[in-house]
Amino acid sequence: MMPKLNGLELCKILKTDSRTSHIPIILLTARGSHTFKVEGFEYGADDYVTKPFNIDILNVRVKNLIKSRQILRDKFKKEALLNPKEIAINNVDEVFIEKVISIIEENISNSKFSVADFALSIGMSHSVLYRKILAITGQTITEFIKSIRLTKAEQLLLESNHHINEISDMTGFPSASYFTTCFKKKHGFPPSEFKRDN
Repeated sequence: MMPKLNGLELCKILKTDSRTSHIPIILLTARGSHTFKVEGFEYGADDYVTKPFNIDILNVRVKNLIKSRQILRDKFKKEALLNPKEIAINNVDEVFIEKVISIIEENISNSKFSVADFALSIGMSHSVLYRKILAITGQTITEFIKSIRLTKAEQLLLESNHHINEISDMTGFPSASYFTTCFKKKHGFPPSEFKRDN
């Protein structure tokens, strides 16, 4: 047994803290009854393995958890989803993603909005925020902010009559040329073609 608190209590602490809720947890325990398994999952465990266990099965379960997280990160990178329910593993992460997207959207036109500003707004240190964003989205903080800006720019290109340089300003890119470069890197063609083709 662990000292001071048990595995379930530790799991609950980690899964209810927005700084650590994204970390997959497998409970490895001698308690094998159905009731204990249900309790483990209610505390937020991602998987539950009882002793004695087969190391090959444990390895496969770990690989599957890592693979499922990678699939979600890839989906986010590819589609730049703005729906937190689509990428969040649990409610704490969903609330976190909603909050960070809200903060970015509130500052979307501010080209001087920095990573330090972002960390201060969310109430986390730069390093904790970096690890959390990277774990959930597969992107650095800067890449994540840029992906939200580009998604907003795409919406404006489709739904408004603003010129590209106006959309660049509205979405916080320091210049229209940098916006065009970022857009082209993502889509393979400039925003003028995106607007014309849609």
